[in-house]
Amino acid sequence: MSILIDFSNISQQLSDFESNKYNDRVNKSPLIKGLSIALICLEWEGTISILSESFIPKKNDMDSFIGTLNRLGYEFNKNTIKNIKDIKENTFIGFIEIDDLKAIYIGINSQSVILFDYLNNDIIEYPHIDKPCVLKCISEYSCIFREPPPETQDKRNWLKYSFYSYNDELKSLIILSFLISVLSTLQPFFIMGIYNFALTSGSINTLLWITTFSIIVALIEFYFRKMRMNIVTSSGKNLALYISKNVIAKLLWLPFNLTSTAGVSSQLARLRDIDTFRRLLTTESTLSYFDMPFIIVFIIAIAIMSGSAALVVFGGLVLMFLFCIYSRYMYTQATSQSSRANAMVSYQWNDILRNIANIQGLPLLRVIRSRFNASLIQSTTDSNHVTQVNNKIQAAGGGIIQFIGTTSIIFAVIGVMDGSSDTGAMLAVVILVWKALGPIMGIYNSISKFNSIKSSALQINNLMSMSDDRETLQKSPPIRSFEGFINVNSITHRYTGNTIGLTNLNFKISAQDKIAICGISGSGKTTLLTIFAGLEDKYQGSITIDGYNIKQFNNYRYRSAINYIPFKLHIFNGTLKTNFILHNGLMNESAMADICTYLDLDSSLPLGLNTKLNEDIYEKLPNGTQQKIRLALGLGNFDSFIIIIDEPFNGVESEYYKIFNKLISDKLHQHTVIFSSSDPKIISCSNKCCFLNIDGSQKYVGITDKYLENL
Repeated sequence: MSILIDFSNISQQLSDFESNKYNDRVNKSPLIKGLSIALICLEWEGTISILSESFIPKKNDMDSFIGTLNRLGYEFNKNTIKNIKDIKENTFIGFIEIDDLKAIYIGINSQSVILFDYLNNDIIEYPHIDKPCVLKCISEYSCIFREPPPETQDKRNWLKYSFYSYNDELKSLIILSFLISVLSTLQPFFIMGIYNFALTSGSINTLLWITTFSIIVALIEFYFRKMRMNIVTSSGKNLALYISKNVIAKLLWLPFNLTSTAGVSSQLARLRDIDTFRRLLTTESTLSYFDMPFIIVFIIAIAIMSGSAALVVFGGLVLMFLFCIYSRYMYTQATSQSSRANAMVSYQWNDILRNIANIQGLPLLRVIRSRFNASLIQSTTDSNHVTQVNNKIQAAGGGIIQFIGTTSIIFAVIGVMDGSSDTGAMLAVVILVWKALGPIMGIYNSISKFNSIKSSALQINNLMSMSDDRETLQKSPPIRSFEGFINVNSITHRYTGNTIGLTNLNFKISAQDKIAICGISGSGKTTLLTIFAGLEDKYQGSITIDGYNIKQFNNYRYRSAINYIPFKLHIFNGTLKTNFILHNGLMNESAMADICTYLDLDSSLPLGLNTKLNEDIYEKLPNGTQQKIRLALGLGNFDSFIIIIDEPFNGVESEYYKIFNKLISDKLHQHTVIFSSSDPKIISCSNKCCFLNIDGSQKYVGITDKYLENL
């Protein structure tokens, strides 16, 4: 067997990371070679293709090294070793910089440290001496378990732990917000000083001193605000990117049976959740949340100059808090009604589309009108109601804020009139009141966002707590490649609600066999191929490849080790070259051109690899050209030794069966090929066939020639 990795065989592991098709990329980014050595030392089970897809190129090689290994599941120690003499025997693999030398730290002996100079592709021994360096090492826990320590694994609160990694930045924002609040309260005191001291004394020097101090305070406040904004734009952006990358990666790593049944609206909803947090973390309005707790600073300042005004502001804050609770309740009630109406519209659409076969022959327009009229009217009515409720809440909130501000000013003026305060204090109170109301207004305007933020956080946490293919990667046998010995044992499958389906299939496929799965439409050919491809796992019985049950493999590993070409291959919006890369990963242009020439696509695609493609353009091409493009993109580099093809040259079999026969006997000569077809000419390209009855049972398994003779 060749599918298990012998970690003690270093030369074999090195050969696994030296595929010719990655030479260009390694030459452009030599760090990939260094990462290969580091991962071999870590007894990583992956392949060069996974490393290539995970590689994060950055200007600084150390950042690229750390980012790539983080993506692969490794965590680095927080402390950095800054002197070679501090490197101990239990120091794990890492990235080291010594003067101009950048290398991979591998280990240490009594007198030297062992490094891999990836730029020169050389193992070197550097003296273990007192010399400055920068060494970032992988943590011991991560080396053993390839995951962060357990305290960060409460997946139900994934977002909370994501924010915890930015604790220092959050503390800085809180401190800066406090200092800004204090400095903001000083400005009104300067104005009061001008009225109380500069005007009464008539001294220009006093005015200049007060003005100078005011300008200095204003500049310091501006500097602190700029610092705070820089933290939001930098750390907030990084945190938003971290959340976005991990959530999208989670979606991509979810098992096929989950993602294949998810509606487009559900997938777009997760993207909206990501955007909700992106806006929360990167917009300037977010700073109002940090200003809110320090309204107490303004109230204290107001209390110093006008106790009654402070009581009014405090009472206004309580009133505003109660109003926020009430308005949130009203808004929730309105949106919940609208959600129910929208859900009913979606249900009607799903019901129509699901039962379209049952209403054919009926006046479809009348059916749709009768089913949708009431729900659409209700949905529109509820949407208008939500808008009206929100407008009323906004108007009422603005009115309350105006009332609080006006009442506070009136009390400050009364204080001046009865002699308990002076004009300068009154002006200072007026300014402080509006400064205190500013954060309240910012929080109030964000009331409608609270529910969406809470809902998005709940959805993201639920998503991140799900098990995915990446988590089971280590539990799967580390596949290099299959030899192609396949044993189908008692396979039985039924779709929900069906009484017939694949029934008790039993046959064997030897390495390099070319076997056709044949039968009339509906007999289960495609279903059997999806089972072979690992896309359908709800079946009884077992399929073993080279002696291993395919269910014990991680889905990603298994699908990466085989090549499945579905009946409908997705065409991405881009060039033919772009589609080759998206379907096959890194691929040389010469290999792309070779397979296109081999399948006689050059005459159909005058621009060659630069031909523009998308679903609409693809559908307008002749069927034969479509099928050849599908095979070219699906086969790619011919890397996998098990090829599964659903209906090759469907609809144009008689015209192109010779090309398929040439492909089978030439390029795919050493591969195990499983394909489905009902056409005798395509079936004749195989050496074995499995014929299925309409009820999914097995009628014949054996030599193809014998089957064709009985047709």
